[in-house]
Amino acid sequence: MTTRPCFMGSLDNIAFVSLCVKHNDKWVLCFHKGRQKWECAGGHVEENEEPLAAANRELFEETGAVDYDIVPAWDYQALNNDGSLHNNGRWYYVNVRAFAPLPDMSEMVCVDFFDEFPENFTYDRAEIFEYFKRTEKYASAFYK
Repeated sequence: MTTRPCFMGSLDNIAFVSLCVKHNDKWVLCFHKGRQKWECAGGHVEENEEPLAAANRELFEETGAVDYDIVPAWDYQALNNDGSLHNNGRWYYVNVRAFAPLPDMSEMVCVDFFDEFPENFTYDRAEIFEYFKRTEKYASAFYK
């Protein structure tokens, strides 16, 4: 699967949200129970749910964040290997000030704070790290 970046707000039918999360100038990553790997927070947009509501829900479920600023940064198309559309997504930048414990139903074991992504990462480390930096750059126009 590959992704194609698009301007923020240029896509309809957002089915997935991805969260670039920072706390005290560190990247916030989640350790997934089932996959036993680190990953960024995010997930599917539920039926009749707005992407921002999904982003807020996923952020709490996967990181326990309770005090934060969140801004949309850019949209993307996730493409299957044959080039057909898999789904549309939206990246958000989040600056977290405070966390609560992870909810009991969380798919995550814990969160931790990083300068660089760990080796044990679910997705392509270099690609997602570039997306994080891009998201932070785009969001910096709105986030002070």
